[in-house]
Amino acid sequence: MSVLLIGPSEKAAIEEAVTKARANAIPWEALQSIAEKTETDVLDLADRKPGVEQVRRQYPAQNLMLGTYRVAISFSHQPAGLFRHLSISSANKDRVPGLEAVIVILEEFGFSGWPLQRPNRTWMEEFEPGWRAFNVLELEPDAH
Repeated sequence: MSVLLIGPSEKAAIEEAVTKARANAIPWEALQSIAEKTETDVLDLADRKPGVEQVRRQYPAQNLMLGTYRVAISFSHQPAGLFRHLSISSANKDRVPGLEAVIVILEEFGFSGWPLQRPNRTWMEEFEPGWRAFNVLELEPDAH
């Protein structure tokens, strides 16, 4: 069973995480060599490009627990502008978050809603063996 918990302390932690992540956005120069440029909707560990961990150490995502959901927020500069990236996973191996939880979490992290309204991409990604996360990347409204 998964439990989503978002109260006043979680809202404050989300706001702080978004602020910190935006202040340490990955520059395009660091991202372009590791970015997945295909239209795949599933990314396995074996498909990861070399250098991902090095870039993540230099520009770490901000990680939070919202009940039994793990979330990681980061920002990246890309040719189209600044993108907000959220990764959502369950604290239970081999489980992925349901759409209802994803919708609530996206709203709390400042995304445009569901369905997403700005240029975006979504995919499932294996981040550790047997662990998958739902990922959402969306262009910031002031990115132009």
